[in-house]
Amino acid sequence: MEMRAKRIGRPLLAVAMGGCCGCLISLFPILHLPRSAPVIAFVPRTTGTIFTEDMHWGAQAAAQSAGYRIYWNAPTTEDDLDRQIVIAENAVARGAKALILGPSSVWGVTTMVNSLVAQKVPVVFVQTGPAEPTGPYLTAVTPNQSQFGALAAARIGKVTRGTGQVAIVGIDRGTPETLSRAESFIRAISAYPDIKVVAQSPGAVQILEAEQSTRELVSRFRQLRAIFALTADATQGAMVALQEIDALHKITLVGSDRDLFLTDSLRNGKLDSLVSADGYRIGFLAVRAALVRLNGSLIPPPQYVSPELLTPANPAFSNGQ
Repeated sequence: MEMRAKRIGRPLLAVAMGGCCGCLISLFPILHLPRSAPVIAFVPRTTGTIFTEDMHWGAQAAAQSAGYRIYWNAPTTEDDLDRQIVIAENAVARGAKALILGPSSVWGVTTMVNSLVAQKVPVVFVQTGPAEPTGPYLTAVTPNQSQFGALAAARIGKVTRGTGQVAIVGIDRGTPETLSRAESFIRAISAYPDIKVVAQSPGAVQILEAEQSTRELVSRFRQLRAIFALTADATQGAMVALQEIDALHKITLVGSDRDLFLTDSLRNGKLDSLVSADGYRIGFLAVRAALVRLNGSLIPPPQYVSPELLTPANPAFSNGQ
């Protein structure tokens, strides 16, 4: 029951936090776009998660040190691409000097990004890289997605002692980082010849989809030893399922990305481990990259922030964020 409450509460919390922020920003834009300081717009996929709020804090620190302010707004759900485009375009139209963007779809924002670049507005992608080549006004600061799979494979190899069946949950072909994480995991787990990847299931955005996929996997593969979940939602869904159908904790769950409930579950020992990148550092570096271009220098090439493996014994990033 506790896990089901969390499953329901997590999306509601994100909607409430993101919706309140979005409503306040739309009602009082002058508070976020003051005339006294130039503005950098930051539009992630959604708000109200630990990762996005960490990015927010990092962005604010970098902006304030340079005399800028951050305009922070996003859709209430991760898949609302139309709303994200409207928010980003309106922010630039109201005077934002640069855009930090966590695209809901890298292909869906191509037209907007090309238009902004043509206007010489610096654009920095976070969360995932752009579909088009980077250039004088376009770059990225993202987690090193290939390292997610390597860290998860090493953890599962250790916990399972290098044997057994393993499954992947959370693949979403509209979310490129899930493909990168799955591919890197398969490459890395091949170092363990007695481990076999028996399934790759969807469910990156929808918690219920990941929960159902996990139930089907456990029913189908009776010797399943471990699951690698590729996103926070996929991890949440898999954890809900395993809490009910794996009472003896025979299946190890290694998740991805931090959020409020997953961090609590990690500390309580309900989750083996999480692979996550430091959102604060990503937000800070993204704004710094935009500032370099705004100050007249060449925009930095894409930067990749290495993730870390978080465990109940070590639930925080090594730099303390």
